[in-house]
Amino acid sequence: MPYTVMLVDNEAIIPRGLMCLIDWKAHNCCVRAIANDGVDAVHQIQESPPDILITDIRMPEMDGLQLCGWVREHYPGIQMILLTGFPDFEYAQQAIQCGVTDFVLKPTTEKALSAAVDKACQRLQKESRVQKSLLLEQQALLGELIFQSRHSLLYILNKLNDLHIVLPSYYVLSLEVVFRGTLEECTAMLQQAQEVILSCCEGHTVFLVPKSDTCCYAVLSLPEGIDPAELCTSAVEAVEGKTDFLLTIGISRLHKNPLNMQKAAREADDAQKFALYSSQPSVMRCEDLPKLSEDTASALWERLRLVESALENHSGDAALKNMEDLFQLIKAQKIPFSSVCQIALLLQNFCVSLLFSHNLPAEQLTALPTGSMELLENSVREYVTETLSRIGRTEENIDSIIYKVKQYIDQNYSTNLSLDALATMVHLSPSYFSKLFKREMGENLSTYILNTRVERAKFLLRTTDKKAYEIAEAVGIYDPVYFSKIFKKSTGLKPKEYRERSGADEMERKIKS
Repeated sequence: MPYTVMLVDNEAIIPRGLMCLIDWKAHNCCVRAIANDGVDAVHQIQESPPDILITDIRMPEMDGLQLCGWVREHYPGIQMILLTGFPDFEYAQQAIQCGVTDFVLKPTTEKALSAAVDKACQRLQKESRVQKSLLLEQQALLGELIFQSRHSLLYILNKLNDLHIVLPSYYVLSLEVVFRGTLEECTAMLQQAQEVILSCCEGHTVFLVPKSDTCCYAVLSLPEGIDPAELCTSAVEAVEGKTDFLLTIGISRLHKNPLNMQKAAREADDAQKFALYSSQPSVMRCEDLPKLSEDTASALWERLRLVESALENHSGDAALKNMEDLFQLIKAQKIPFSSVCQIALLLQNFCVSLLFSHNLPAEQLTALPTGSMELLENSVREYVTETLSRIGRTEENIDSIIYKVKQYIDQNYSTNLSLDALATMVHLSPSYFSKLFKREMGENLSTYILNTRVERAKFLLRTTDKKAYEIAEAVGIYDPVYFSKIFKKSTGLKPKEYRERSGADEMERKIKS
C-alpha cells in the first residue's frame, strides 16, 4: 500500500507544481488530498488522516507551524514536511519542537523534495516495524494473562507500563465468527470481524488477542458508565448488514485488576457460548446469563449419576440414552458453557477411573475440545462408547475383531472399503479401531487393504488373460494409472512386466519337469 500524502498551501499553484515535480509512485506515495490552509487541513485530517503532510508555513488563519503543533497532539504518527522561503532559526526551532521530519526551501527542487519524502517514508517504515513489534509484545503479555497468568501484580503492572498498556478498567470480549466454509475463509471472516469491532470501538483502547482460527479475545478499556454492549451490538449489526457470516460476542464483567483477566476471559466465553442456545446469535453480557437454580443443579447431577451407573453395569444403551437426556437438559436450561465443560470433565475422569479399575490404559483418550457444544457433546459420546467397548473386551475378543475384519476385507476387496464402515461393523470408533488394527497387525488398515488387492491382482495376472484395467477394476481400483503405480511400487514391476515374467517362469518350470 502506498503512503498517502496531503499538500497544504494557500496558493493553489504550489500544490499543483509539487504534484508534477516528482514521480510520487516511484517513492511509494500518492497525493490523496490538497488543503487550502491550516483550517481546511484540520477538517480533512479528521476525516481521513494522511501518512505524510507537506505544508507551507505562512498561511492565513492557521499557519504551518500551528498546524504541525495540532497534528503532533492529535495524530502523532503523521510525518510532517515544512515548505518555507525563509530559512529562519526561530522557525526551525519551533518546527523541531513540533516534531517536523524535514524542511524544504522554496523554490523547491526535485532533489530536495525527493530527499524529504524518502526521509518521511523511512521514518514511517521504522515506526511501522516498532509498532508491529510492540503489538506482538502486547498480545503476548495479554495472552499470558488470559491463558496462563503466573506472575505477581507488581511484575504485571511494570510490564503493562513498559508496553504502554493502560487498563484502569476493562472488559474482555470473546468473538467468534459463524461461517460454513473452509478454514482459510473462516480466518478471513475473523479478520473482517476484528476490523469491524475496532472501527465500532474507535476512540477507546482495544487489544486483540488470538484464540483460534474462528475466535479471538478483545481487551476493551472502558470507564465505568459506558455500556460495551452498545458498541458490540453496532459491530454485530454492521457484520450482518455487509457480510455473509454471523458474529457472536460475549462480554465479561467490568474488571480493574489485570490479574483477573483469565477470569474475565472465562466470563466472556460463557456469555459467547450462550449464543449456541439462542435462535439469534449476537451479543451477550456475562451478568445477563441465567442463573443455575438448585433444582436444575440437582437434575444435572442425577442425569450424570445415571450415566455413570450405566457405565459401571456395562449397559451401553442405557449409558447413551442417559447421556442424551443430560445434554438435552443442558441445552434446555441454557447452562453456561464453562459449567458444561466441567460436567464433561467429570464424565471423562469417571471413564478413565473405570478403565484403570479394569487394568486398561487410558492413553488413547484425547483432550476434550472446547470449541463448541457440538464438538464437546460428540467427544463425550465417543468417550462413553469407547469406554464401554474397552471394558467389555478381552484378548480373545480383540483377536475375533481383527479376524472378522480381515475375513471381510479378503471377501470384499473389490468394493469400497472405508475406515468408518469397517469400524462401524465391529462397533468401534474409527480412531480407536485404526490404532487397534495397526497395533495387532503391524501395519495400517489402508496398507493391508492395498496389499490384499495387489496380491489378488498378481493372481489374476498369472491365471487369466484379462487386461490390466479390467484386473484393476476387479480388485477395487478404478484408476488404471494409479493401479499400475502402486503395483510397481509393491512388486518392482509393471503389471505387463509381471505377467510376462510369470509366464516365462512357468514355462521354465514345465521344461525342467
